[in-house]
Amino acid sequence: MTIAAIYRCAPWIGAAIVGAAVALCPTAAMPEGQLQLPQPAETATASVHSGTTKTLADIPVWKRIALGTYKGVNAVRNALDAARMRVGESADEILGRPAFPYSKTKTELDLVVVTAADLGFPTGSTPVAEIYRRAMQLGFDLCPAEVGPQLRLQYANQPLGEFLHIAMQPIASWRGDLVDLTVGNGGAGLLLLGGDGSPDLKLHSSVKFVFVRPARIAMPNVQ
Repeated sequence: MTIAAIYRCAPWIGAAIVGAAVALCPTAAMPEGQLQLPQPAETATASVHSGTTKTLADIPVWKRIALGTYKGVNAVRNALDAARMRVGESADEILGRPAFPYSKTKTELDLVVVTAADLGFPTGSTPVAEIYRRAMQLGFDLCPAEVGPQLRLQYANQPLGEFLHIAMQPIASWRGDLVDLTVGNGGAGLLLLGGDGSPDLKLHSSVKFVFVRPARIAMPNVQ
């Protein structure tokens, strides 16, 4: 499958993100009516295959961002354009879909970055739904969709070669494809990409996910 098929983005993404995109390679998107993401469980810890048990305290806050700083899709698109941040075709489409909510008031969220391996899954590929279920068992939340563009705008110093998969409820395109978001730096500029949001999509254990750490368990070590 080509990079264009993976992200449905503009051709400028090119070979700069091939290596990172391999880890995000999707399967065919499923219709919106078949979407079944996991519900939170009460369990607060997860057993890790290394023999240790990770708790909430083992995964510190990575970054605090603000939602509600741009009032609607046009303001967000203008900000991304002014910052010279490149937006993939499918990402740009879902930014303007009715199901893509924008906060009306300013709200701060604490984010964490984890991999499937951090959550206790063995090396290899794991369905996204299972990764989300494990993170929610630990007490983390899925990100509001707005985290994608807001993190892109507020993370201008993203290291070269880093791609962060936003853990979120996917948004259906006008064709019915489920799309989620990734923020990345592929060497040709800072990117906001859309990818296959199917819950049965299998991703490698090294792929980095962004989740929300709820305020009730937030920690002070933020950037």
